[in-house]
Amino acid sequence: MIEAELYQKNLDFWEDAWQRVKKANTSIPDVLDYIPEIPQAFKKHQCQNILDLACGSGWLSFYLQEHGFKLTGIDISPSAIKLANGVLAERQLEDINFVEGDIFAMDFPENHFDGILINACFEHLDYDRGKEFLSAIKKFVKPDGIMFGVFDKVASGEKGTYEVLEDGSHQYNDEYRDGMLLRYYNDDELDALLKESGWQVDSLRKNDFGSRIVVAKNLK
Repeated sequence: MIEAELYQKNLDFWEDAWQRVKKANTSIPDVLDYIPEIPQAFKKHQCQNILDLACGSGWLSFYLQEHGFKLTGIDISPSAIKLANGVLAERQLEDINFVEGDIFAMDFPENHFDGILINACFEHLDYDRGKEFLSAIKKFVKPDGIMFGVFDKVASGEKGTYEVLEDGSHQYNDEYRDGMLLRYYNDDELDALLKESGWQVDSLRKNDFGSRIVVAKNLK
């Protein structure tokens, strides 16, 4: 596992980045072809109560709430959660809640959620923390509940803008991404980690950007 100090730099990067955002963007990017699949998968597996991990300013939480789901979003950045709560107050929505917190220190009740959403955040964990993460989140999901995960094929960056850490993770050091961690989990690594953690893959496809869109069932 990489040093705690290096991982903290990753967390600090996200708070610094969100502090620069003045208004939450709740629109759905057209390039993300998998977005309609998220509510479809949760409905197929009869999920209602969803946990949105690393939710940022909440755009996917709001999207799923509009499709009839109950949402809890959690993010490490106080600034991101402040933006999400601003939209929440403006829209006066029910069945949605945002929490500031570390995904490795969540205190939700066990078996509380029917489904869990991981959208393009796993790649910001080093290998050992990624392995720990996939195991730790299971206890908050009911048996046979599902994970909808988007595991991106992240870029390697330009020469000189990052340091390669001992596990292959990249930690960026340029002006705009200083401290951010990125790690590309190849297909074999991802498959092994999901199996070792007790997630049974129900479906997996790749989009044109090389992202793996995974629906996996929680085996307990």
